[in-house]
Amino acid sequence: MREDLLGYLLGALEPEEVLRVEAMLDSDPEARAELERLRDSLRPLEEDPLSDQDQPEAFEPPADLISRTMDFIESSKPQPAATPSLAPTTPLSETDPSQRAATARRWRIPDALVATVSMIVLGGLVFPAILEGRFEARRTQCQGNLQELGTSLAQFAISDPQQRLPKIDLRGPLAFAGVFAVELKEHDLLDRESAIWCPSQNQPSSPALVPTKLQLQNASAGDLLHLQNVSGGQLAYTLGVMDDQTYNAPRYESRSTFAILGDAPVRTVDGDQLAHDGRGFNLLYEDGRVRFVSSTAALETQDQPFVNLENRIEAGLNVNDASLGESARAPFVWVKQSL
Repeated sequence: MREDLLGYLLGALEPEEVLRVEAMLDSDPEARAELERLRDSLRPLEEDPLSDQDQPEAFEPPADLISRTMDFIESSKPQPAATPSLAPTTPLSETDPSQRAATARRWRIPDALVATVSMIVLGGLVFPAILEGRFEARRTQCQGNLQELGTSLAQFAISDPQQRLPKIDLRGPLAFAGVFAVELKEHDLLDRESAIWCPSQNQPSSPALVPTKLQLQNASAGDLLHLQNVSGGQLAYTLGVMDDQTYNAPRYESRSTFAILGDAPVRTVDGDQLAHDGRGFNLLYEDGRVRFVSSTAALETQDQPFVNLENRIEAGLNVNDASLGESARAPFVWVKQSL
């Protein structure tokens, strides 16, 4: 209540608060008495200030007050304790050369050792992370290429009367797995020819353009072999299937377990080497899904993607036997790939 009455006297209340205080004053004698006591307490503050004759004389500080004060502060500062100097008494330029070399060795060898150890530790922490990031980036880029090609292959199959993927011939210059890229280019479905080159493998300095069917048919024996090796880039394409005892291209049925394209293994004298630093390979399935298969998982799976059910690098033995071959691979070992 006292605060409200004080605010009422000073005019610091809101209109609704003023009405509430006035109503309280009308009904409460104690509140009116308290208001009078507060008014008496505030009355000295309302009296006139001192007249001019009662004002004290103005004080004029000395002109040098500031400078004397600064000098006093400066002289009052505590002086730092004297510390022994580490500097040599004789300038380094005037010392003996052997002494300077010894001094340099005394300071630089420990520093060099510390720096070397620090770099080794830092390298052990940073380099694996850099390599892992590089691996992930290349694997992701490769998966993007396969998804892009998967879309093109699906469009090809949808426009085919039998809903089949590009077919590999059983004879002649078009009897190789890389012909899928040739077919996509002929149908204007190959948006980027660079998509057939895996970023994790060594790429040619100037990737060859995917040839046309006419170029393959008119090429010499030596040029034809080269074109068949590069037409499919570094990818492995389905070698086809035996459909009711007849060889044909797989029918596009959006199967989630039937691989149609993937990273081709590198054939070497020491055996096959997987892509992505030997850690595995990407596979594109009919449903458009791309999966990375680690080298360990590839050994454990029953349906090896790069051989058929008879463990041969040839076309599948039935419509569900997926078998992928690198660009120059024919669907069967007996196929003649030239005219």
